[in-house]
Amino acid sequence: NERRTSQEIRAKKLLQHWIPTICVIIGLVWMGASLYLFSFSFQEPIQRNIPLGIGLLHSPEFDSTKKGQEQSMENDSLIKKNSNDKNNNNKRRNERQPKGQEKGKKNDTNNNKKKDKTDYRTINIETPSPKQHHEGKIQDILTNLTATHPIYVGREKLVKMLLEMWIDVTQIDDSIWKQVPLWEDITKAHGKSPVIYGLNSCAAFRESVPEFDRRVGIAGMFNTGTNLLAILLQHNCVMESRIKKLGRKKGHGMEWQVPWGKHSPAWYRGEGHVKNFIGKIDPDNLLVTTMVRHPHDWMSSMCRHGYTAKWNHTSQNCPNLYNGNEVNANFGPGPSHHASLAHMWNDWNGAYYNATFPRLLVRFEDVIFFSKRNCTTSLSCVGGKLFTPKEHDGLFHYVIDSAKVGVGHGPGLKRNGLIDAWIKYGKPLKIQMKESDLKFAAEVLNQKIMSSFNWDMPPIP
Repeated sequence: NERRTSQEIRAKKLLQHWIPTICVIIGLVWMGASLYLFSFSFQEPIQRNIPLGIGLLHSPEFDSTKKGQEQSMENDSLIKKNSNDKNNNNKRRNERQPKGQEKGKKNDTNNNKKKDKTDYRTINIETPSPKQHHEGKIQDILTNLTATHPIYVGREKLVKMLLEMWIDVTQIDDSIWKQVPLWEDITKAHGKSPVIYGLNSCAAFRESVPEFDRRVGIAGMFNTGTNLLAILLQHNCVMESRIKKLGRKKGHGMEWQVPWGKHSPAWYRGEGHVKNFIGKIDPDNLLVTTMVRHPHDWMSSMCRHGYTAKWNHTSQNCPNLYNGNEVNANFGPGPSHHASLAHMWNDWNGAYYNATFPRLLVRFEDVIFFSKRNCTTSLSCVGGKLFTPKEHDGLFHYVIDSAKVGVGHGPGLKRNGLIDAWIKYGKPLKIQMKESDLKFAAEVLNQKIMSSFNWDMPPIP
C-alpha cells in the first residue's frame, strides 16, 4: 500500500508539472500559426509583372497601370458582347423583313465591313493569329503614335520592338524617351546592319551535320553579353526537326553555352564537359556563336567587374596596360595567362576568329539594336527557324529586364535593361583611359579583328 501510495503521489506531481508546460507549448504554437495566417490578410495578392497591352494608348481615364489593365479586359468583353447582341438583333430583324429587303441589308453590312474605322489606339490587340495580320495592326498603331506623339519620330524601329512585346510605350515617360538616341544616330555609331563574321562556314556545316543533330552553343568572354544572346535564341529560335520529336522544352537546340564553358578559350574545345545539364554533345555538331565586344569598351567593363581575371590595377588606374602586367584567369577546364588585358582580348577572340571549326562571331552592340536580324542570320546558318516566343509574349521576345541574374554578375543597380542599353550604347563610345593605356592598346590590339567588325581606334590626345 505504501508503494502504491508513493507511486500515486509521484504521478500527481508529474501531471501537475508537465500538463501546464504542454498546454503552454500548444498555446504558443497555436498563436504563432494564427499570427502567420492573419498576416496574409493585409498583404496584396502577388501579381505577375505582365507588360501592358499596346492598346488603350491615349484614353485619359486609364491613368494608372492597374486600372488600365482591368478596363482593357472589360473593353474586350464589352466589344465581344456588343457584337454578339448586334448579330442577334440583325437575325430577328431579317426574320420579320421580306427577302428583298433582307438582301439589301446584307449588302449594307458588307459595305460597312469594307470601311474599317477602328481606332487601334483605344482597344487591345488579341493574341496574334495569323502573324502577318498582327504585324499589320502594329504598323497601324505605330503610324498613329508618330502622328500624335512627336517624341517617337525618328525612334520608330525602337518603338516597334516594344510594341512587338505588347508593351504600352506611352507608359514610358517622355523624359526617358528624350534620352534614347534617334535611329539615325545609332546607325552612324554602329552601322545600318549587323556584322557577323564566319558565315562562309555555314554551308559546310549544314552539309556535314544532319538537321536533327545540329545545335547552337553560346561563347564569349566575360562582359560580352552571352546571357543576352542565349535568352534571345532560346525564346525565339528552334530546330524544327528536333522539337517535333523532343518537344519545345528539350528540343529547341539552342544551348546556353558550349560544353567546354562559354567563357573558356577556344583551345579548350573538346576537352570535357563542364556542365552536367548539357550532357554529351559532339563538338562537330555544334555551331558556336561567339559574342565579341569593342576592346576599349570591354576593358572598361572589366575594370568594373573582372570575374576571375586578376591583374595589377586599381579603380583609379585601370586597365593599367603595360608589358609585364600579366592577367591570370581561371576557367572550368583550366587557367589561362596573358601578357596584359589587351593581350587577353587578342588571345581569346583570336582563337575563335582563326578557328577552323564552324563558328560565328557576333558584335555586342548588334545584339542590342538588331536582335531579330541576328537571330534570323544565325538560324539560316544552322537551318533553324523563328518560332512563337517561348513565353507567348508577342511576335518576338526581346530582353526587357537585365539578362544578368545572380550574385556572380555584380550589383543589380549597375545592370542594364533594354531601354537603358539603348541609352548607354546608342551613341559613339566615350573612352576614358590614360594616354599611356591608349598608346599601348593601339600598339598591341589586333587590327585585323577590329577592322572585320568596323571598329576604329579611339584618338590619342
